Amino acid sequence: MGEYVRISSSPTDIINIAHRIRDRGEDLAKAVRERIPEIEEREGREGTFPPDQFTNEFHPQYVTATTDAEGHPSTANVALRSAAAYCGDKLIEIGRYVADAMASYDVTDEQSGADIAKSGQV
Repeated sequence: MGEYVRISSSPTDIINIAHRIRDRGEDLAKAVRERIPEIEEREGREGTFPPDQFTNEFHPQYVTATTDAEGHPSTANVALRSAAAYCGDKLIEIGRYVADAMASYDVTDEQSGADIAKSGQV
């Protein structure tokens, strides 16, 4: 038996929401990538991590070995930056997928309705 999808708003509304999700993902990914060079530059500055009670414990954890959002070897600080960009990329993918799926759904629904109407005229 088939499963049915109940959509309480219009496919156009959902497509518009999906486009906004995609746009926010693009904004996030762009913002992160634009700021990475500045973050890297600041990390490399003398005095960014001055030896003190806080930094002596923090910095080793900040650069500890880990994996990034895609499972590649990284350090915690780099993994955090790449994870933020990865989130933006995933929002882009989700937005595109939902928009495409809803467009396909809408076309199929319209065609099915036309086919049903046509079959009743015979």
